[in-house]
Amino acid sequence: MLDPLYEKGFKVDFLTFKPFDELYRYDYRINKILALEKTQLKSIKQIYKFATELKKENYDYILDLHSNLRSFLISRFSRIKTVRYKKEGIKRRLGILNPQFNVVKAYLETLKKFDIKNLDRYRPRLILKDEEIKEVKPLVPKEFVVIGTGARYKNKIYPFYPQVAQLLLQKNLNVVLIGSKEDKETYKDTYPPQVIDLRGKLSLRQSLAVISLAKLTISNDSAIAHMSRAVGVPVLVVYGATHPYLGFAPLEEEGAYIFKGLNCQPCDLHGKGECKRGDRACLTLITPNEIVEKAVDMIKG
Repeated sequence: MLDPLYEKGFKVDFLTFKPFDELYRYDYRINKILALEKTQLKSIKQIYKFATELKKENYDYILDLHSNLRSFLISRFSRIKTVRYKKEGIKRRLGILNPQFNVVKAYLETLKKFDIKNLDRYRPRLILKDEEIKEVKPLVPKEFVVIGTGARYKNKIYPFYPQVAQLLLQKNLNVVLIGSKEDKETYKDTYPPQVIDLRGKLSLRQSLAVISLAKLTISNDSAIAHMSRAVGVPVLVVYGATHPYLGFAPLEEEGAYIFKGLNCQPCDLHGKGECKRGDRACLTLITPNEIVEKAVDMIKG
């Protein structure tokens, strides 16, 4: 969203929760980052207070890319003209799937209001400085594949990444693990000793910098997948409890995905429900060989 707005000459202040403001450090497209703790916008009273402060800034528009109750109340209380993206939230929560729906494209649709043309050419893009990339280079091999092992909910987490890593190593592909400290502590999988495990050791921006040096990212349907897209590295997304038609799948030029397409998929919008089958077949039926073969094809292609 930032590239087309910047090119059109808009001055953009960007509202987000901490620590995600880190992602936009050094971003020339943003005038000001408004970074809040989640606890600052929990109650209606807090939201009202924030919205009235926002009103004093004399913004022309709020561009609402959440379309949830909190963002609706912010625009209502501030009385700032709001352009809101069409979330298809009810359909998605009911599991009514639209193969054409993609969140990136849905976000971009809102910019038609501002007479911005040729929207199809824009993709997620986060900005790194050369110094940041140089800083992480000593941590990784010259060529490698990133695996993002974690996700917020267990039904989105592929259980056989150690085997995937072993097969990649056998094909002379180095492997680097990226994720949080919690990813490593919650799932105590044993990886081959040649694997470089950086989970919990990097900041968000350092993680982005490492990913930007990779040949490919393999990830669950999680933040690591979207971080990879945002630094222009192809991503192979392994889908479990969620579904590519819910809108978060990589576009064709951004990567690919592996998905079993069972009748019970998706469990719910975010994959946090219990597995109805009890065996997480959506994930366990995907073999490590299947993932590695697809990954190698993508790297060659």
